Amino acid sequence: MSDAVELANPDEVVLAQEYLNLKGRVSEGRERADRLRRLAEHLDEQASKDEHALNELEGALGMAAQLQIEQLDKELGGKRLQEIAVEVLSREVKPGQAVHYRDWYALLRAAGYRARGKDPLASFLAQINRADRIEPVGARSGRYRLRVA
Repeated sequence: MSDAVELANPDEVVLAQEYLNLKGRVSEGRERADRLRRLAEHLDEQASKDEHALNELEGALGMAAQLQIEQLDKELGGKRLQEIAVEVLSREVKPGQAVHYRDWYALLRAAGYRARGKDPLASFLAQINRADRIEPVGARSGRYRLRVA
């Protein structure tokens, strides 16, 4: 009987059906997870935009005034820049020790401050040249030191 069809083992048929069911669930689960990830990303972006708008409204209403003052306080200019720059330098170097103004400005930045202006480094340099407790080292070397009292 060469025309006879062999019947599959009933256990193999059950396993094959279970395989196909599981494969379908895995595929559906992956698709659902991808949709949820995209939705979560969209919601996160929207929450960030809403949070920014909320901060703007708090500032307009004066509810976040303290935060804004602290942020502005870190941007220095004029006499205040001189005072803070000299204070930072006196903490970091010994009197009489020379430091290049770029390194000094890096110390100021590391302390969390910055000079106000279009070119902060130029603003910084202009102000430290006016500071009474500072003296240049050499002619046009870019190096400065605290005056020894």
